Amino acid sequence: MTDIQSTTATSTDSKTLGFIAGLLMIFCAPAGVILSYIDRGKATPLVASHYNYLIGTFWKGFLFMMISLVLTFVVIGFFAYIATSLWYLFRCIKSLVYLHRGEPIANPSTWLA
Repeated sequence: MTDIQSTTATSTDSKTLGFIAGLLMIFCAPAGVILSYIDRGKATPLVASHYNYLIGTFWKGFLFMMISLVLTFVVIGFFAYIATSLWYLFRCIKSLVYLHRGEPIANPSTWLA
């Protein structure tokens, strides 16, 4: 295989693992974050930005869910839980869409969208 073919194959394999990590973050978050941590060091800069974004999404979402759990005793936690779930889902889908386009996440450490 030539260098061009091996680079393309590696890039495609890396993007595929990025898609798998994004989907796992939606359906089985611990598996997605573990895959993101494992492959982050070997990934291209494009996919690494998505891994960093997904890892941050997981931990921030976990924090928000714990706060929502505490707030359920004051009823507002139910609304916080719904807001956190939508925020988490939006970020996971955003990562998948940007990865499909071949665009990196501009600021993976952001707390908002």
